[in-house]
Amino acid sequence: MEAVTWALTAYLEPPQARQAAALWQRPASTDASSVLVGLSRYCRQIAQQFDLQGREAELHLRIIRALQAQSRAQPPNDPFARQAVDAPVSSPLESSSATLMQRFLLAIEQHVAQEARPLYSPQRWRQSLIQDGRKVPPVAMQQACDWLWGRTSALHGDWPARGAGTRLINAAYVTMAEWLGPVRADACFTQIVREFEQSRDPALTNIRSYL
Repeated sequence: MEAVTWALTAYLEPPQARQAAALWQRPASTDASSVLVGLSRYCRQIAQQFDLQGREAELHLRIIRALQAQSRAQPPNDPFARQAVDAPVSSPLESSSATLMQRFLLAIEQHVAQEARPLYSPQRWRQSLIQDGRKVPPVAMQQACDWLWGRTSALHGDWPARGAGTRLINAAYVTMAEWLGPVRADACFTQIVREFEQSRDPALTNIRSYL
């Protein structure tokens, strides 16, 4: 619970973080997919109870990072040590367009992790996304790769609509359709767009201008 509390202090005051962490129940199964599903449910619950809607993906990956750090002192069969290595993590960003791109990619990855549990791993997902990002300008794609592979802690650069930003979102949609099928991918994509439009974060609400 200490690791979860630490992760939540980035979003909540310490008393609230402790209260939210007390709701965390690690799944009895040590299977990596079971842990990820349980964590996804927990992040949705926390977002609803503590007014953090739209930040579920950030919560998810920040908690994974905290649990991963804690697990370094645990046996190597811990599922987070196996499967969550080098997952990208949120940190202060340099532009509103980078904020939007980073959070949108995290949201898509969270859906893929939930919907394609037998196949999903962070490494496989990122490799697929990079392969489909051939139409993204090379300099921008290198910035995306640096973040996706953990060489930078945040996505850098400018990602304008009708430019690199739109192309990256299109690539992410194509990759999600390859993983989930077009019908399920379209439903997940529409849900993410709706959540961003309804977000209280002004950096996210103009998502439709990128589509």
